[in-house]
Amino acid sequence: MIYCIGMFVLGVVALTARGLYFDIFRLTEWGSVFVFLPAALLLFWVERWQQKQDAAFNGSGTGYTSRLSDRQSTGIKQIYRADTVVGSYRRTFKQVWHRWFVAFPKVENFFLNLVFDLSQRELRFEEKTGQRLWSNQTEWTIEEGGETVGDIKTENTVLHAVEFTEVLRMTYRGETYQIRSPRLSRRIEVRRDKKTIAASHRKRHLLTFDVPDLETQAVLLAGMILFRLHFRE
Repeated sequence: MIYCIGMFVLGVVALTARGLYFDIFRLTEWGSVFVFLPAALLLFWVERWQQKQDAAFNGSGTGYTSRLSDRQSTGIKQIYRADTVVGSYRRTFKQVWHRWFVAFPKVENFFLNLVFDLSQRELRFEEKTGQRLWSNQTEWTIEEGGETVGDIKTENTVLHAVEFTEVLRMTYRGETYQIRSPRLSRRIEVRRDKKTIAASHRKRHLLTFDVPDLETQAVLLAGMILFRLHFRE
């Protein structure tokens, strides 16, 4: 919706400026610009419908599940174990214009900050600022109980590029994990000491998780959700 409104405003400004300076006015061009308004209304309805679908989700199957169709708003999304709510998460923005910016295509994973409420614990993934201006490296701090307990960052290597694999490296309370997925797959794996300890699948908007009942269960779930949002999986 915001993208269409932005294109409408840019179109009006451009056509008005051209008309004032060059005295050129074409009705068909103005008509094309005004098409963005009904398109914005349609997209607004779609976004609201996606948010309502996410909010109405009440679990599926016997494992951990969540529904992720709306990726840009700050709406709360629930995490279920069977039909019982075990936690929630939401996206946050530090500046209002960040929310507008991510509405444009291909940049929805910018300014990605997440707050998780899992197992009566609050985890915050805060993206470090300024990195994307000079490199393709993205890094987040992991905060719990008001203190920094780890970090998570993109791992870009030649080997990963050859294997067409996307990877995040996560450090949490002294332990290191690798969250990875082939680019042509919807499966995510979490590895520790080269052993897979957790996984996630996606079928359309439904996310399923296979996570052991460990003390680190909350951060493993959170890391896989961050992975999906960052790599637009």
